[in-house]
Amino acid sequence: MSPAATKGRAESAVAVLAAADALFYERGIAGVGMADVRDASGVSLRRLYTLYPSKRDLVAAWLDDRHVRWMAWFTTSVSRLAGGGTDPLLATFDAIEEWVHAPGYRGCAFLNAIAETTEIDDAHRAIVADHKRALIEHLASLATAAHPEAPDWLPETIGVLLDGAIVQAAVFGTDAPILAARRGAAQMLRCSFGA
Repeated sequence: MSPAATKGRAESAVAVLAAADALFYERGIAGVGMADVRDASGVSLRRLYTLYPSKRDLVAAWLDDRHVRWMAWFTTSVSRLAGGGTDPLLATFDAIEEWVHAPGYRGCAFLNAIAETTEIDDAHRAIVADHKRALIEHLASLATAAHPEAPDWLPETIGVLLDGAIVQAAVFGTDAPILAARRGAAQMLRCSFGA
């Protein structure tokens, strides 16, 4: 009996989502077939289709899973980096800078996915939008804690700076856009709050 045949449903789902994450992030959604996910996960094609009846179902599950894991990483990293006295809104840029230097960095998986217009549908777009809303909500909680007088527009502005910097860092292959966005955010905070 093959190792894949002995995996339970939950273990198979974890293996499939891990394989999908690595493949979709590295090659894009269009560049990956279900057979590629089967091969990388060690889960039979039959089990794969039992778990995710279509590639669109798998992409939706992957986006949901990626959201949970990325937000957990992001919030933990920001908390750690802000622990030394750095403004938590600026620590968001420090977390992204660390990410840019991680092996295999290819930018934001959610923005990359939304660009694949022939591979995603409205359900996928809704997951991406929910991810970006969750990011802005987290930025709002950081802003409220650090700057109780912060205007409503501040978290959205920081979100735009982060997303733009993430995209440019992937395009140019350098952390310079992250550092530039951080300097802009720091200046904005100084002008607004004397931070």
